[in-house]
Amino acid sequence: MLRMRLPVLLLLALSLAACMATNPYAPVPKELALRVRAYEAIARWGDLLKLYAFVEPGTQVDLPPTLGKVRVTHYEAGDMRELAEGRWAQTAVVEYVLTDQQVVRKVIDRQVWHSPDGGKTWFRNPLPRELFR
Repeated sequence: MLRMRLPVLLLLALSLAACMATNPYAPVPKELALRVRAYEAIARWGDLLKLYAFVEPGTQVDLPPTLGKVRVTHYEAGDMRELAEGRWAQTAVVEYVLTDQQVVRKVIDRQVWHSPDGGKTWFRNPLPRELFR
């Protein structure tokens, strides 16, 4: 009976370890993962003006005049990868519609997230100029 349980327990432990290894946020610092998830949620469902709050204060921000006429239809984020200590990168594909023109557009958003204070707060690089235009 004990011989039967050991292989089953070992298989269960290996399965659990495999599940944890496929989590794209596993190696990412917790604060960054939470910040990126909040950004993604706003990009998908929220007020797009709030996306600019994720850019470091003091950074020149160019708000597109069409921002109020944009509806995001698809947001697909890739895995995060570490560039250097305190710097992470992620690429997202954003599809959106300009509601007054019913024009579908697609842009690749190359995000670089950095922390100026050792991982307590995280900011992204400025949003691409072609986003939401």
